[in-house]
Amino acid sequence: MFKSGYVALIGKPNVGKSTFLNLMLGEKLSIVTNKPQTTRTPIKGILTGDNYQIIFIDTPGIHESTKKLNQVMLSSIKSTIEDADVCLIIADSPNNDYIKNYEDLLSRKNTILLINKADRLTKEQIDYIKAEFLIIDPKKTIVTSLIRDNPKEEILDAILEELKEGPKYYSEDEISTHSVRFIASELIRETLIENLAEELPYYVAVVIDEFKERSENLTYIKAIIYTEKDSQKAIVIGQNGAMLKKIGSIARKKIEDLLGTKVYLELWVKVKKGWTKNEKLIKEFLSE
Repeated sequence: MFKSGYVALIGKPNVGKSTFLNLMLGEKLSIVTNKPQTTRTPIKGILTGDNYQIIFIDTPGIHESTKKLNQVMLSSIKSTIEDADVCLIIADSPNNDYIKNYEDLLSRKNTILLINKADRLTKEQIDYIKAEFLIIDPKKTIVTSLIRDNPKEEILDAILEELKEGPKYYSEDEISTHSVRFIASELIRETLIENLAEELPYYVAVVIDEFKERSENLTYIKAIIYTEKDSQKAIVIGQNGAMLKKIGSIARKKIEDLLGTKVYLELWVKVKKGWTKNEKLIKEFLSE
């Protein structure tokens, strides 16, 4: 019997959802940094085996806020939960009160609770986390460390237990519904997050303006980095362009690893005032 279905990855910012997705697929699709809320757009990754196909959807970290950008992100999370066949909830610490806001949605779904970073938790903390999620009655709870334990097979078995017979939605060689162009923009944004001050990355968007294969071994990419203020633009560029040059160099190497070709990466920085408060611009910047 061939099983298939959609699995939503749910959790607070920085609990390991992107690490999980990259672990399961063996590919870097989703931003992984030590800063919270780095995933903005649901990332779809596809894992195909001999008798199954799982479409993972890595959602933005749940973070209650009145900011327009966060409201758009939270709306996408609820939509993803509604459409999913299985919801895999990842937690790495106590105090998961947010789950009460999703109780109605999640209690009607097949859910799996994955307690990550268990090597940093006490038995009392693990028990407390389990108790917090009793209101949604998870089908299974896995206590592990994604980085230390590499629990791919245990997680895969738990998911397949909950999936039903279904078709193969995508060909075997597809690992994402997103284009390489989109993943390249995410790698640039990841580099910005890793190298800029704590708050600034959340006011930055990356849009690929041109993506051309100039030869068999050279890809030309022109990307625009949007900020909200001139002062933010100046920080991204840095003194005498030093920061932008550093970001370009690091991001180029990441994209070369992704594409397997040389990359000529051209970065421009522009100001789009108040874009994080403009729903139309948010959707434009967060779309593929």
